[in-house]
Amino acid sequence: MTIQKIFVAVGIYAFAAPGLLLAVGDDFTISTIINGDIVAPTTPTLLTAVPIASTQIDVTWLAATDDIAVAGYRLFRDNVQIATTTLLSYSDTGLTASTTYLYTVDAFDTAFNFSSTSLPTSTTTLQAVVPPTPTSTPTSSSGGGTRIAPQLVTLTVTPDERSALFVWETNVPTQYVLVWGRTTAYELGSVSGAVYKQNQRTMIDTLEPRTIYYYELRAINVRGQVTVVSADRFTTKSTLSIDALPNVQGFTAQADISDVVLSWKNTFSNPDYYVRVVRSHLFYPGTIQSGAVVYEGRGQSFIDKDALAIRSPQYYTIFVLDGTGAVSGGSVAKVFRGAVDSPDTPAGTSTLPADMGDDSILRAADITIVQNGRTYQFDGGLTLVTGESFLISVPYDAVARNLKSIIVSVQNPSNQREMSAYLLKLNQAGDAYMANIPGARVVGTAGIMVEVFDYEQATIRRIGATLTFEGGAMDAPFFPDRAFQFLPYVLVGVLGSIIWFLLLGRRRRDRD
Repeated sequence: MTIQKIFVAVGIYAFAAPGLLLAVGDDFTISTIINGDIVAPTTPTLLTAVPIASTQIDVTWLAATDDIAVAGYRLFRDNVQIATTTLLSYSDTGLTASTTYLYTVDAFDTAFNFSSTSLPTSTTTLQAVVPPTPTSTPTSSSGGGTRIAPQLVTLTVTPDERSALFVWETNVPTQYVLVWGRTTAYELGSVSGAVYKQNQRTMIDTLEPRTIYYYELRAINVRGQVTVVSADRFTTKSTLSIDALPNVQGFTAQADISDVVLSWKNTFSNPDYYVRVVRSHLFYPGTIQSGAVVYEGRGQSFIDKDALAIRSPQYYTIFVLDGTGAVSGGSVAKVFRGAVDSPDTPAGTSTLPADMGDDSILRAADITIVQNGRTYQFDGGLTLVTGESFLISVPYDAVARNLKSIIVSVQNPSNQREMSAYLLKLNQAGDAYMANIPGARVVGTAGIMVEVFDYEQATIRRIGATLTFEGGAMDAPFFPDRAFQFLPYVLVGVLGSIIWFLLLGRRRRDRD
């Protein structure tokens, strides 16, 4: 009795038998054969060798059989092995135009018994590609369909949190180029396929959750004709709600020579919550990964040393996190070297700037505010309750596609020179930009402003309105923010009352 064991190395190349090269990524069954396997598989039948382009031939064959199991096939071109595969087809690329090639195939089992070689099949690659002129009109012909313009038959885009899978079919074999980005400039990346096939698939990754990406899929037929078969957008997934965590209040950035003094007010008491401050010299960081992390903790101030020494301005976003993956929408601030705020930065202004831009970018009527289940239009009366957060929303289709970000700024009713700014982020459904705004803590009026920025870092639309905060949970004779101003007087009054009652009681006892 003989025992034969087969081991396949992972992450290296392993030579298991003469003429058989197992490449990284090949999938084979690791097994133990008892009593020996000396029976070779049957000879596979080579079916077709079809020229697809001047540089590619597709070869197909019928499956072989074995008394134990067929492990794979070896494909030969002109008697030289070019591939080892478990599939029944192979696309041979990198060939020379108008050249005849001869193909054969054999099979092997798990004991590395090899079948005899199939009967040969030969074919000739197509003539060299002649690029079409820009004025030529694609037409059909009987010459293998090579003059048919690429068209999309089906396309499925399946986004995940940080990736997206593309699966599609074209009417003729094509190569492809897929480009993508956060705008229609497709600035983030590209991927291509060099094999002419009708059914293709690819995946793009390193994406951000809950983010819109634009893509363009280009198909290239064997004549070199490039056709954009799809140009659309998709939204990566997110399990987080836009209002899962509260934002901070009063986030400001002030220049101190080359340093930046950051300060804010935490609106949470949960011990699991903390903040992360992210900095970028390009624009307000939209995620916790899209900039340099300058602070993380539960404090309410930080000095970013020498942040303005090389670049000005600097953009900051502060996020609230809870350690489970939940992240707030983010509050923002911008600072220039030698100035507290730039002329177009909301923070530090006492009055709201005038509206600018046209309605084709964003209309006031499209902006809504929701508080305690009640919805208010931005162009209508805005009367909210103190002490309650509210959600501001802009429909995805209501803004131009070339936007960089949408920022909402809200004044402090008790000090209108103080203003907090927040990022509007795309919600999980991908149909609206939203921000969770902490509620005002005092009654009064305050300005609110929505700004749309483009990729040139310029404000292209600005809409302002006035908020009136009336009685609510926080509507008391002395609101906490102001109560501390009167606390010494209250303590003196209480102490005086106690002393008066003590003296009065003593006088009564003396009279008795």
